[in-house]
Amino acid sequence: MFRTITKLSPTIALGVFRHSSSQYDKDLLNRPNPSGPETGWDRVKQMYTGGEFEEVSEELNTVLQSSLCGAFIGACMGGFVSSRVAYLNFIENNQATIFKSTAAAKKQLQNYVTVAFAKGAYKWGWRLCFFTGIFSLTSTTISVYRGDTSLIEFVSAGALTGALYKIDMGLAATLVGAGLGTALSFVAGITILGILKVTGVDMIDIRKALYKLKEARDEQFNQALEKSSKQKYDSLTDHHTKLVIEEGEKKIEEM
Repeated sequence: MFRTITKLSPTIALGVFRHSSSQYDKDLLNRPNPSGPETGWDRVKQMYTGGEFEEVSEELNTVLQSSLCGAFIGACMGGFVSSRVAYLNFIENNQATIFKSTAAAKKQLQNYVTVAFAKGAYKWGWRLCFFTGIFSLTSTTISVYRGDTSLIEFVSAGALTGALYKIDMGLAATLVGAGLGTALSFVAGITILGILKVTGVDMIDIRKALYKLKEARDEQFNQALEKSSKQKYDSLTDHHTKLVIEEGEKKIEEM
């Protein structure tokens, strides 16, 4: 009898533990594919990787729009300030200058102010674009990795951006730039988080809204192109039909 129990003991043990489960058990064969990124690095990879049709992600679209907005604001500010200074300098330095006519004086003034506007727009446009782009890219990357929006992203992005902006001036200037960027981004971060708290939205909602605006703009552009191509095709078709009616159809052998 003891020998029989010994032979049946593995079967009994398998029957006892067959339906037991534990929190550490994993079904590696029948495990379903995750619907979204599981870790922070997966989310960051998805941010920098194009989708099925290689479209830009919502996060990178926000960074791109922020950079372009910064470039536009910087160009306007730099251009207006430089053109105003150039206008005042021209009036002050040419009070005793004799011009051939009033039109010649106005033309020279206009050229001087236009060149100053272009130089100021270029000088401040790329700088503010660089600052805004690095700040937005860094803060967005950290936010995507953490899966949340807090003051850490703004402070880290401000410190890095300020340091990179002054890195060509030496270590002391780099540290000063990092400190100034940290202080400014701290104030900006508190302001942005306060606005988000009051309005009841988060950065994910803002990114989705900006991405929907981009899609709507692209759709309108594609519709305009399609409409233009149809109109051009219709005009060519009408012209061809008119020529056929006037000259008649001809075979290739007769031409």
